[in-house]
Amino acid sequence: PRHVVIMGCGQIGATVATTLSEAGHTLHILDLDPVAFDLLPPGMVAYGQIVPIVGDGTLEENLRRASTQDADIFIAVAGRDATNALAAQIARHLLQVPRVICRIDDPTRKEMYGRLGLIAVSATTLAAEMVLDSTGR
Repeated sequence: PRHVVIMGCGQIGATVATTLSEAGHTLHILDLDPVAFDLLPPGMVAYGQIVPIVGDGTLEENLRRASTQDADIFIAVAGRDATNALAAQIARHLLQVPRVICRIDDPTRKEMYGRLGLIAVSATTLAAEMVLDSTGR
């Protein structure tokens, strides 16, 4: 089992956290809005399989509270590219997390952050590819 920290508890963050927890990984999930944690399965939270932490993932002290420095994987899937990129860079370069994944919807920025050693994924690119595949091109 790996220790995973996720920043952003929207639909993507909650789904990823739930799936990884079901696979046996330990999870900490950060979000500024405590109401966001309502998306998590209550049983997983109650039994400590997923640990919600109210905090700002762009602040090193909050990332440390989530044990990011001990994480095997850090995932940034908050709502804004800039927030995800900043948190991912702190996790990778300051806290030395070996595998860092961040959602960057702007395709140009996605490439740039990929060159900085981050695994950048783009919902925009993925959705566009799925739509184009569905048209039969």
